[in-house]
Amino acid sequence: MVSVLVASYNYERYLGDTIRSVLAQTWGDFELLVIDDGSRDGSVELARSFVAQDDRVRVIRHPDGKNHGLPATLLLGLGEARGRWIAFLESDDLWEPTCLEQRMERARETGADIVFNAIRPLPMPGADTGWFESYVPRVMKEHEQRGKEPFSLHAELLVENKIPTFSCAMVKADSISTCTFEAPVPRWLDWWLWAQIAQDGSFAFLPEKCTLWRIHSGSFNHKISFFRYLRDGSSLWRGFQRILLPACKQRGATREVSFLACPFWMRLVVRFWAIAREEGPIRTIHRILQRIK
Repeated sequence: MVSVLVASYNYERYLGDTIRSVLAQTWGDFELLVIDDGSRDGSVELARSFVAQDDRVRVIRHPDGKNHGLPATLLLGLGEARGRWIAFLESDDLWEPTCLEQRMERARETGADIVFNAIRPLPMPGADTGWFESYVPRVMKEHEQRGKEPFSLHAELLVENKIPTFSCAMVKADSISTCTFEAPVPRWLDWWLWAQIAQDGSFAFLPEKCTLWRIHSGSFNHKISFFRYLRDGSSLWRGFQRILLPACKQRGATREVSFLACPFWMRLVVRFWAIAREEGPIRTIHRILQRIK
């Protein structure tokens, strides 16, 4: 029923716990695909040690054994996946034992195309948690207020990523099969995919904190420079304009069409005020200054 995809790159120190959290699931109808992206540590050997213990585990590598990046690595896994649902788990994160069971129950109740859950932080010593505290609880609160019925996010995902990490989401295999993985910013691949699926798909939220998001200095989401954020954000916005405008026009979504026609800085302004409504302008500026170098 579920193919769990774990993209792995030099996270030997965390990978074992990640795999064990999947194998401990109360929902047993899954396969676990560990897709290695050219790791140079002991990740592959560690992952293969679980294959002998549980025949639901498979280890996949790029044919040349080299590093190809997250989009190519997940595509490799999707090509091997046999499940009706695709669940993602980053190789440094964890699931609570009932995670898949609760997601599948919510999927049955709602018929949604994407089911995702709330997140609990798992900070490592010395990690910066300010960005998490200013972002994740706010968007999770928005989803909780939507209730148990399936909902749309096609407009909201243009402003910011409303599903903060791959590790908290699962998607119907048919829904993701039509997506392009050519993300302008690879570390924001999840946002890139959700925005595409949102054009026709529905979402359902599980308020239980079933995902433990490990926060450490080596993760993609740690501090980035201000200029890199602007450069990458502008690149992603141009990508959204290229792939989403035709779908929005076809759907007759005039508000989204008008927004996508705006320059990138307009999205920054809209997101700033979305945060400021919750925390106030001064605190929001302070959060931004803490987030960037």
